[in-house]
Amino acid sequence: MLMLRLVIASMASSSLSFQEKYDVFLSFRGEDTRNTFASYLYAALSAKQILTFMDHELERGDEISPTLRRAIEESKISVIIFSENYASSTWCLDELVQILECKKTREQIVIPIFYGIDPSVVRKQKGSYGVSFAELEERFRDRMEKVHQWRAALTEASNLCGLDSKDFRPENKLVQKIVEDISVKLPKYLSFNEQLKGHLIGIEKHIKEIESRVSISTKDVRIIAIWGMGGTGKTTLASVVFQRLSYFQFEGYYFLWNVREEYSRYGANHLRKKLLSELLNDESILRMDTPFVASPFINDKLRRKKVLIVLDDVDSSTQLEALVEGYYHFALGSRIIVTTRNAQVLKKVADDIYKLDGLNEIESLELLNLHAFGKSSPPKNYAMLSNNVISYADGNPLAPKVLGSFLHSKSTDEWESALNKLKRIPNKDILDVLRISYEGLDKGEQNLFLDIACLINQSFTRDDAEKMLVQVTPLRK
Repeated sequence: MLMLRLVIASMASSSLSFQEKYDVFLSFRGEDTRNTFASYLYAALSAKQILTFMDHELERGDEISPTLRRAIEESKISVIIFSENYASSTWCLDELVQILECKKTREQIVIPIFYGIDPSVVRKQKGSYGVSFAELEERFRDRMEKVHQWRAALTEASNLCGLDSKDFRPENKLVQKIVEDISVKLPKYLSFNEQLKGHLIGIEKHIKEIESRVSISTKDVRIIAIWGMGGTGKTTLASVVFQRLSYFQFEGYYFLWNVREEYSRYGANHLRKKLLSELLNDESILRMDTPFVASPFINDKLRRKKVLIVLDDVDSSTQLEALVEGYYHFALGSRIIVTTRNAQVLKKVADDIYKLDGLNEIESLELLNLHAFGKSSPPKNYAMLSNNVISYADGNPLAPKVLGSFLHSKSTDEWESALNKLKRIPNKDILDVLRISYEGLDKGEQNLFLDIACLINQSFTRDDAEKMLVQVTPLRK
């Protein structure tokens, strides 16, 4: 999961002037909560693969270190645990000022937690906070602007939407609520329209469609399929949906990449053991004798575990049945997402099939121009050439990426030469992907494909080919 998040993060727009390293930064008063609530929260976040920064060193000095400042800047969300003695630490108060600065300049999400302290005490600096500030005013009487800054920060933070510990009993319910809230907020922070703009052109509408079909709120076990030709972005779409959904209350999740190739190389037994060992966090499954058959003990564990699984690039019903056999053993609410180029694979088991179509002309142009020129629109003298490339791509997202990267920094003459060559000899990278789709067809479908290709090659239009296809198909049956 962490690796997937790092892969997606590495795709972030180059216009960003910084790179987030942590999902969450915890700000807390060590003597109040380090060995209790803060540690429990840190452990719960880590268990959900939410990368959290917690300062495990004892606080020293009056000002926070450059390392802590950098950790705050590199975090997506800051959780501030206001406790009885939080305001007595200038270290904590400086952290708070830095966090609110990041909220303003970097749109960092800030979640205040009022732990054993009333929000009004923090807001108005009364009670223990009043005592602390009386001491701070004496200690910093020659730097009162610093004290005023701390007061303003406490007032601002206490007015943000947060959680009060007195509303949650027992305490673990507060920890659970914080983790749930962060799990919902993180995907929103990772706004793919912003951070991944240009790398996932046109994908947001598909994400919403898949999330709707996954229907996270229903209690059944569902298998959702993403079907489309090679190069349309099925794996990318599944990766993004997986990254978003895995923040929800799944107790196990696994993304099994490239099932077609892995199955051919290692076989069904190995992949099934690998899948179950990851979901159950039990490496001993990998060492079990072959052939592997799930024991009643393993099935009992599966019944208690709500899981999210992605099976990427499945190209036969044999592969799918081998991997999802007994999927009804998973706890209610479990979800399995399958990507495939072959719709026949899905008919027996999928609850819903989503056909992933190609990009429209505007999206294709934006993707091409991003890879060719680093921006969404081309220089004037390349506009017509860009349109010609998009005509060649015909909606396949792979083509604008490959061709845009190939034509980057090349002259208009080189663009024209490349286009003339493409009319005679297709690009190898694109051809390799499409060849896999062709090889996944049965013999009759391959012959039909070749018939259509020959028709189009003889100057028949697409409409002509489709009409002839309607007439020929019954004969082939």
